[in-house]
Amino acid sequence: MPVHLLEYSVMNTRLKKLQQALVKHKVDALLVRVNEGDNQNVLYLSGFGGTTAVLVITKKHAFIVTDARYYTRAVAEAKDYKLVKVIRGKKITDHINEALALAKLTKTSRIGFEAAHVPVSIAEIWKRELKGKMVPTQHVVERFRQYKDAGEVELLRKACRITSRVYNEVAAIIRPGMTENEVAFELDMRLRRYGAVSNSFTSIVAAGPNSAIPHHATGTRKLRAGEPVIMDFGGLFPGGYCSDITRTAFVPGKKPSKRIQEIYDIVLKANQAARRGLKPGITYREFDKIARDYINESGYGQYFTHGLGHSLGLVAHDPYDYEHDAFDVGTVVTDEPGIYIDGFGGVRIEDDLVVTAKGNERLTNAPYWKF
Repeated sequence: MPVHLLEYSVMNTRLKKLQQALVKHKVDALLVRVNEGDNQNVLYLSGFGGTTAVLVITKKHAFIVTDARYYTRAVAEAKDYKLVKVIRGKKITDHINEALALAKLTKTSRIGFEAAHVPVSIAEIWKRELKGKMVPTQHVVERFRQYKDAGEVELLRKACRITSRVYNEVAAIIRPGMTENEVAFELDMRLRRYGAVSNSFTSIVAAGPNSAIPHHATGTRKLRAGEPVIMDFGGLFPGGYCSDITRTAFVPGKKPSKRIQEIYDIVLKANQAARRGLKPGITYREFDKIARDYINESGYGQYFTHGLGHSLGLVAHDPYDYEHDAFDVGTVVTDEPGIYIDGFGGVRIEDDLVVTAKGNERLTNAPYWKF
């Protein structure tokens, strides 16, 4: 995972907000664990981009517990955190206890841990070996991640613009006889060429009848003239933020059928209608309904089989409480209606949008198809 590129002051503000939130959640400390890069909350709170660490955050102190592979990076990246070194041959719980002791916590202190990110087996070890009462917490950090600040939006904007450029280049070179895998290779190669450190998810290339499968497993099928090709892909860029774009292109050499052109036009108009309706205060359900109603009224409602979109940020599907929290300034969400007809084909068009005070901004700027 790359080093965080946001300003140090931003990281410091996040830490202070979390420390204040500990009172609300009735805990004296919160443990935030990353193992093999599975928890972006560590990156979000500290700036540390390594794959193994435990943050020990109390109301007044902050420690990062990690091993010798990351000592130098931890000091450089997690500037608000005091380093507690994991010594080879000792248990990591010994070092977490060391941090708790430095913060003057005791065995009666309430120690929160992220239930969604800590395996049961690890939680049981912590309950036995850590000096404090272990308290599972839910989405303490994720609530902050729902709304992006200006620095995060800028990183997302850059990621989306690069990804849009990649689509432009690849759409211009698809030809009959290329395989889905070859198209995916072109997407992935260009993402890396223009600065991505990895994909934000495995690229989806679905041609012909395979385009009727929303999450098709890209394979060896060869492209044929006139058929749709769905390209759903994104990159993870320095700073840790992702892009996620879908465009439906058409293989040159033959005019696409009137039906698939009609479907494309309906999906594009549904995408644009949802974007026009996106503003502060709208709920996810209302956002989804705009596009869904348009597709229903066009006679294809049964073929729009997934939700309209999802939050985007440090991961392609960033945390968001869609059920309870309305969108607000800083919400970044995808807008991706689709129509999928088994045995025939499908169309999906996806943009990444950020909610602003006046409505929203489209972060992706790849063009739509012109017949």
